Amino acid sequence: MNTSHKSKKENAHYRLIQKLDPIRFPQMSGMMAAIVGFVLDVTFIEPRLAELTVTSDGFVLGAEEGAVGAPHFLGRYADVLKNWLRLLAAAQLTKQEFIEAQSLFATRIGFFGPVIA
Repeated sequence: MNTSHKSKKENAHYRLIQKLDPIRFPQMSGMMAAIVGFVLDVTFIEPRLAELTVTSDGFVLGAEEGAVGAPHFLGRYADVLKNWLRLLAAAQLTKQEFIEAQSLFATRIGFFGPVIA
């Protein structure tokens, strides 16, 4: 990857971190802040999510960094996705930032079932 392309990608990621920072959204729950941090691979809240899984019946489970044992129930996938899309709309992302955010969500969590993006 050439340096210019890498730098643009890093800058786009940094802008997403700034625009989706839970500090900008005081109504955001701690759980959603942890999910956003997981998607963006940053720590917004402790403990940080190290793993997130969507079950076959549509539930989202998360494991904290360093935790041993059963993962925590984070909610229904449909609700997580709905809240993610609402956050992206509220953050007033550019088209490129929106695409980057959706790409990160797809990579880190995935899209399941019928999705309207």
